[in-house]
Amino acid sequence: MRSFFSMGSYFFYGMLLVCLGMVMAILFSALVINPHTEAATDYASSPYLISPPPPLETPVNLKIITFNIADGYLFTTNRRERMRAIGALLTELDPDLVGIQESFVAKDREVLFDALKDSRLRHHAVYPAATVGNGLLTLSAYPIVESVFHRYRSNNAWYKIHQGDWWAGKGVGLARVELPSGAHIDFYNTHAQAGRRDEANHRARYEQMGELAAFINESRSGMAPAFVVGDFNTKMGRDDFQRALDEADLMTAVTMDTGIDFILASRDAGYRIEVLDTQTVEGIVRGSNAAIFLSRAPGLREFWRMHFGSAEDTQLSDHTGFMSTIVIQKPSVSS
Repeated sequence: MRSFFSMGSYFFYGMLLVCLGMVMAILFSALVINPHTEAATDYASSPYLISPPPPLETPVNLKIITFNIADGYLFTTNRRERMRAIGALLTELDPDLVGIQESFVAKDREVLFDALKDSRLRHHAVYPAATVGNGLLTLSAYPIVESVFHRYRSNNAWYKIHQGDWWAGKGVGLARVELPSGAHIDFYNTHAQAGRRDEANHRARYEQMGELAAFINESRSGMAPAFVVGDFNTKMGRDDFQRALDEADLMTAVTMDTGIDFILASRDAGYRIEVLDTQTVEGIVRGSNAAIFLSRAPGLREFWRMHFGSAEDTQLSDHTGFMSTIVIQKPSVSS
């Protein structure tokens, strides 16, 4: 009887030590690892603010994509199959600029880059920050001459570990893209705070939209057309999204309802922007595991299916991507 209670005590204290170890690891990550941002953040010293690029003189057609690809450990499956299929699809669509969100796994990015080797998307920018990285990836058919990142100061609380947003170091990345003419495009890619039916998250996202607008206004060269894409986790008509539109003088650059994923353009007296068409970016591929997409940590049954479930066909992502075909030109004298 005594040995039984002794075993129970050992088990109890063992579990207590494991829990304390997990708490200490979380606190260490929160205090030491997560605040670190490796991406360049000093936009104020950009040579393109001191000496702006030449203006765009001739009309340019651009195909711009935004796509949340849901590539992360623990909460998605069939990642490599999906990355290869996404690369094949992007090669077929032949866009000029792509803003990708939730590209969290470096090895999977390499799979995607390999799948894009026959495409025009030879240039890319990532914006490393925080414990798990913000998942932002920008692909371009033209050289990226500068990349800068602003990490949102407003976010949900660090202790909401099951939500994960704070740990991802969310923010907005700028890629300055040089066109063959020498003119530039300022291309912004963002992923905002998810709602999760939490009012505090809505308040954090409202502040993020103010930060987004301020970063755009301060970092734009002033001579280049600017586009903003991403997973905004909000919709048209809501106060947070409207704040971004109003404070950065943005307009939508899509011809359909795109839910929470947007392609936006900056209003600029020096350019006229016309959206010719918007189409969805989606597909299905055969996976090697069960098809699972989560926005949180998996439960036991979900974890079992992830690792031992039968292979299934899977969507490329739990988000639909969108591609807009856009014409940028100088305004006519009469206009």
